[in-house]
Amino acid sequence: MINLKKTLTYKFFIFTILFLIACSGEKIEVLKEASDSDYKYENTQLKNEIDEYKIKVDSYTNQNKILKHKLSESTENLKTAENIIIELSTKPIESNDDMPPQIPSILIIKKTPSPPIPPNSNQILSKAKTDADVKAKSAADAKAREDAKAKADADAKAKSDADAKAREDAKAKADYDAKAKADYDAKEIEMKKLERECTNYYDSKDFNNALLKCIELSNKNNLIGKRIIALMYLNGYGVIQNTSNAIETLVKIAEVGDVWSINYLANSAIQKEDFVNAYKWYLEGDKLDDQESTYQLGLLYYKGKGVKQDFNESYYKFEKAALKGHSESQFYIGKFHHFGNGSYFGSPVKKNYFKALDWYTLSANQSNNKAQNNIGILYYVGDGDSTYKGFKVDVKKSLEWFKNAAENGNVSSYKNIEVAQSFLYGRDDKRHTELIIN
Repeated sequence: MINLKKTLTYKFFIFTILFLIACSGEKIEVLKEASDSDYKYENTQLKNEIDEYKIKVDSYTNQNKILKHKLSESTENLKTAENIIIELSTKPIESNDDMPPQIPSILIIKKTPSPPIPPNSNQILSKAKTDADVKAKSAADAKAREDAKAKADADAKAKSDADAKAREDAKAKADYDAKAKADYDAKEIEMKKLERECTNYYDSKDFNNALLKCIELSNKNNLIGKRIIALMYLNGYGVIQNTSNAIETLVKIAEVGDVWSINYLANSAIQKEDFVNAYKWYLEGDKLDDQESTYQLGLLYYKGKGVKQDFNESYYKFEKAALKGHSESQFYIGKFHHFGNGSYFGSPVKKNYFKALDWYTLSANQSNNKAQNNIGILYYVGDGDSTYKGFKVDVKKSLEWFKNAAENGNVSSYKNIEVAQSFLYGRDDKRHTELIIN
């Protein structure tokens, strides 16, 4: 509204000036045409008119200033009203104050108050029901809290009792285990003492005391005691010789897995050339992962005694024991690679001097003189063997291995030493055919 007034005022002012200018132009033209006497009169009249217009312009200007001042006051009142409304909207309403907040006088619209409406019976009943529901819920919540606390207390007590019982049981078990271990250790100590006494008396040929201690051991189901008693009956040491009783005892403990008894029965069968029973007992020992039994099985397959000769099966039995460090088995695996399936029909490997050297060396490092002798053969022959190429000849190294084998009791090596020395000290013929291979 204020902007509209300003616009009208400015337009009126401009229109007035333009009008005056136009009128002045017309008067000037008249003055030019008038005489000098009339000019003065007209000029005076014109000035009077201009003065009148100036008075009117000043009047309009004053009115415009008054309107601006009123507009400013109205704007300030509106801002004040807005601030009061914002303050009232953010001010919290007090619960005990039933009257609404005071509205500024500039915003109050007078209105005749309506008389209060008394509550009807339905409202009264609804309020009473609401109050009853609130009271019932409050009581139910209190009861629920009380029950929850009682349950929590009961659970805590039950857990505490359970923990105490668990600790008590754990302590009882620990005490029992400690006592059981102490008893076991005491029995083990007593058992080891009896074993030493039984063995020492037997080894010292004190057969009377040996029999007493070994019987005590045997009654405790100790295998060492049973073995020695069996040997005493077998040989008639301190007792009347009873071979059948001794063998029966050894068989019984062999059948429950006593490896010593298994090997004893198998070796006894070998001495009697009972290769069938030897095979039977060595097979039991092999099942118990006894290296000696496994090796002996390989030897039976190798020689075809007690079973049909089978170089393939023999190789795998030797290999099983060789991989666990059995020296004799390592020697035979070396022989399989030394001669290949050209000599061992059905052998699973071909001739390979390098692999033969590896296995012979493993066995030789355990002082196996047969392996040491055969290493000497490999170095002496080398790739002079037309069936195999690539193994470097080294007669000096060959002689060293022959000497090592001889020092460890290998009789064959003496002849091989003579052959090697003969070649090194002047003979042109290497005399391969005179070498003795184990």
